[in-house]
Amino acid sequence: MSRYSSLLVDVGGTNMRYAYANKKGISEENILSNISDQNINKTLSNLLSNPKIKNAVIAAAGPRLGNRIEMTNRKVIIDADLLGRKFELANSQVLNDWEAVGYAIDEMKLKKIKKGKSKSNVDLMIGPGTGLGFAIVADGKVIPTEIGNTKLHSKLLLNNLGIRPSKYFSVLEDVISGPSISRAYKSRYKRKLSPEEIVSLAKKRNPKAKFIIYGFVDNLIQFMQDVSVAYLPRRILLGGSLITDLAYLIKDNKFLDQYSNHPKDQHAKILKSIEINLIISKTPALKGCFNYLNKIK
Repeated sequence: MSRYSSLLVDVGGTNMRYAYANKKGISEENILSNISDQNINKTLSNLLSNPKIKNAVIAAAGPRLGNRIEMTNRKVIIDADLLGRKFELANSQVLNDWEAVGYAIDEMKLKKIKKGKSKSNVDLMIGPGTGLGFAIVADGKVIPTEIGNTKLHSKLLLNNLGIRPSKYFSVLEDVISGPSISRAYKSRYKRKLSPEEIVSLAKKRNPKAKFIIYGFVDNLIQFMQDVSVAYLPRRILLGGSLITDLAYLIKDNKFLDQYSNHPKDQHAKILKSIEINLIISKTPALKGCFNYLNKIK
């Protein structure tokens, strides 16, 4: 710890990851599992109380307004300016979680599941987790979004999950996220299971779980197609633990063919030209925080 002067933090919907950094690189990450909302700012204060820490970059899910994020998947507000003043930091910055991932794009380990030949300068990063992460990277500039909280979903996405419209499925991430799998299963089968349990059952060919998981992947593929037509990217990069668990389905030719299928031939050609990758780097958000810190220092 004595060799490090910077703190990097990734606050997720379930866990909190942090690492220390200096000019040479990043320390091994630490994971605080199942951390409560009440303990997040307390933990940040404890980590920053070390006088050797002079810089901090914190990634969290939610829209970044100024240097402050009110998290969308927790009842937590992270104010980097306040933390900077309190602990007399030289640099204190908060980033949207997928904005942070975007800053690690050039060093990510990727697994290509669909070849492409597009010459676009745009990459799209998609991560369904406790919400729906989505960021655009163009010529090194990272643009975070809150697309998961838009009302862009349709009856088609609800039909894919076998559910009816309700207040529990009001925005896009209600049908494309980890919690959406649990809510859809409960709505259809009147039983509460975690997303991990449902994925595990689907792999064992349980018909109920398989229906929900295949519907979820249908929704994800439809979303990928829609944003591809909207932004005309060179690549799509898919990340997160849920994507890792469902990679066996996502890279199936049935779903990849579905992605490239469009009623207009010109747009079908565009979709066929777009490369799709799985992000296999373990801590891209922390690496992105590190890269961002080096950019602003």
